[in-house]
Order: sequence, then C-alpha cells, then structure tokens
Amino acid sequence: MHFDGLDLNLLVALDALLSEQSVTRAASRLCVTQPAVSVALQKLRVQFSDQLLERVGRRMELTPFAQDLAIPVKELLHQVRTLVESRSGFDPQVDSRSFRVLMSSSIAQIFGVPALREMRRQAPGVHCQIDVFVAPDLLRRLQDGEIDLCIQLFQPGVWDPGGDLLSFSHESLFSDRYVLIGDKSNPLLFEGMSFDDFCCIDHVETRFGGNLVSIPERSLSSMPKRPNTPIVVPTYNLAIEAVIDSAMTAIVPHRVVRNAGLDDQLTILEPPFAIGPLEQSMIWHKRFDNDPGHIWFRNHLAAYARTHLLHAD
Repeated sequence: MHFDGLDLNLLVALDALLSEQSVTRAASRLCVTQPAVSVALQKLRVQFSDQLLERVGRRMELTPFAQDLAIPVKELLHQVRTLVESRSGFDPQVDSRSFRVLMSSSIAQIFGVPALREMRRQAPGVHCQIDVFVAPDLLRRLQDGEIDLCIQLFQPGVWDPGGDLLSFSHESLFSDRYVLIGDKSNPLLFEGMSFDDFCCIDHVETRFGGNLVSIPERSLSSMPKRPNTPIVVPTYNLAIEAVIDSAMTAIVPHRVVRNAGLDDQLTILEPPFAIGPLEQSMIWHKRFDNDPGHIWFRNHLAAYARTHLLHAD
C-alpha cells in the first residue's frame, strides 16, 4: 500500500480518524479543532478517491478501503516515530507523547492514577488516557493500535480467545490475593469456615461490564455447588459496597479492600476454596518493544510498582 505525496500531518490525522471513526473524537485526540479535522478528511478523501468515513444511521463507519488502511497507517506512523526517537532517545523532561492505557477501574484507583500522577511530575509533555476494561477484546485493541498498553492479568485465553500470543509482550507489575469479605455484623462469617458454610450465605458476584466473569467466579463455576447469588455488580468496589450492612459475602482483591478504607466495617477472611493467582502485568504489542518513548513509559510504571506495590498485602 502506497502513501506517496501524503503530508505527515495528514497521515497523523488519518490515523486518528481511522481509529476514532469520528471527526469530533479525532479532533479531541489530536488536540485540534473539529473544522481542522474536517478539512483534513476532505483532503484525504481526494487523496485516496474514497469516502473513508460514511454515515450509517446515526454513526460513522469506515469504508472497506479505510478498514484496509487502518493497520498499515498505524504501522507506518510507528516506524516514523521510532526512527526519529531512536536518533535522540526519549527525554521525558522535554519530549511529548500520548499513551492510551486499558485497565480495570480498581487497578486505575490503586495503581494507574497514582502512577500517572507521579509521571506528570517527571514528564510534563506526556499525555495519558485511561480506558476502563469492560470487554474481553484487549488483544484485538492492542493489535489494532486502539490502545498502547494494557494492565491486566496475562490470561489471553480468558480475555480474548483466539488471540495470537506471539504478537504481544508482557511484564509482571505486582501481585495481589483474593479475600472473602462481609459486614462485621454478619455472624455467619468466621475464621476457618468451610466451603459448605460459605455456600449457605448469599453471595455478591462481580461480572465486569455485565458479562465478563471474574476469576473467583470462574473458580466457583468448577465447584460441585455454589452459594445463591442475588446481586451481580460490574466492579469490585461495588461488591464491597453491596456487602456493607448486609448478610452477604463477596470475593475481591485484598488491595482493593484496603484502598476502600472500610476495614473497620468488614470481616476479611481467606476464601474457603482455591482461586487462581492474581498477578497484574503490563501487556503491549511487540511493535513497541524497541520504541524509546514506550520503553520509558513501561519503565516508569514498573519502577512505581516496585516502589509501592511489589509485594502482595
């Protein structure tokens, strides 16, 4: 695919339009006015003799040609950026860069926002957007370049079945463990309780985005029986809120419970059944392995994790 005679600024605009599928969102992403992006779109339509974006009902969709352009454009821009940065490296004090990171809302609270707040002091020109993880398509979004990095359990078979693992790199950030919680007034919760005791208590299930089952719930699904589940919530923080002043239980990461600051209202116990490991990792596409800016960003996150969250609570 050829991009002869295409101005680099138009190429950047094209990438934003193909990624966002919206003039408004592309303008926001590029920090320019909407009319400026509209002008760029018109120039691109002339350049390629294709509409690129077409209105279908109430939304804009990529034309088949634009769909074919998306990955080559992103790869070309990445090659240009890597070539330029490799000549001078990445200086966080003076260089600019934007990153889009995917993580759960609880990880954003206990790690993402604090780490990025620290980053702001070190790299005033670096911009970062956090997207909350609500669907099992993170590998596709990394592949397509919609996001630059994901912080999540490295279990691609769970999050994105059929993904090509050879295209992705990962690095552990910090570990955690699951705990069983309930209101302190609940007499049915006690140290050393059995699985049968647990199954006799109503349980709050966490299902991200309404349909993505959490690791504890996956473990429960393999058991011969499980407790009644009258409430399903989309985040661990809501699971904590649900058990307060109730006779129900929930299973959540220990760091999330500690961050909620409700220890005086909760009973916190080890779950009475085995749950898989909880190791949070950075995951990114291998196209960024040698990208100086991306390397700096990953090193910053890893250093923050080592300083603040390396060991499980």
